[in-house]
Amino acid sequence: MEKIDNFFKKFHGGYFVFIGVAIFLIGLIIAILVEPNFSLFIHHISDMGSPTNSNYVIFNICWIITGFFVIIFFIDFTSYLQNKGANTKGTWLCFILGSVSAFSMILLAIFNKIDSPDMHLNSEYIFFFTGILYLIIYAILEFKIPEFSKLQAISNLIVAFLFALYLILLILNKINPGLCPEFQSFAEWLFLFGNLAWFVENGILTLKRKK
Repeated sequence: MEKIDNFFKKFHGGYFVFIGVAIFLIGLIIAILVEPNFSLFIHHISDMGSPTNSNYVIFNICWIITGFFVIIFFIDFTSYLQNKGANTKGTWLCFILGSVSAFSMILLAIFNKIDSPDMHLNSEYIFFFTGILYLIIYAILEFKIPEFSKLQAISNLIVAFLFALYLILLILNKINPGLCPEFQSFAEWLFLFGNLAWFVENGILTLKRKK
């Protein structure tokens, strides 16, 4: 990990995730501004990346860039946790799950729900399932690190709950179409902002590492 540590001493992983989140939000805002009658209770994130939105290409490009930046951040976060004494195998497992989740996010942008609905849906399942797993494992790892507050560890479980909530609603809606569509849409936006906050929070943590 020495080479990785030396790289991130010059280019902090936190900066990558901050830039990634900013790029995603810029693309999202641009897409929302041109979406007719936009509502958190009607529209899904994927609607912003579909051909029905006139700025969907810009949003998807931002989405893809963010995915790659997130993977870079996971590398730094893995090193950060290991330096804090976290279990090595556990951190690498989280890195693999996080990278798969981030890559699935990239696939969600490449295969929009209008042109490639099956690929989009399968990528969505993978994204959320792996997201739940790495967040739960991160929580377990951080509970065992004395330097971390319990609230820090619990924050992983809160975001994991938001992941699980939307995934359950997504599956239920596929089984019974039309089941609480407004709640499903709103749950997705809750997950999104919770997830972005998680990345920013942990990006700040990596910046606080001792030189």
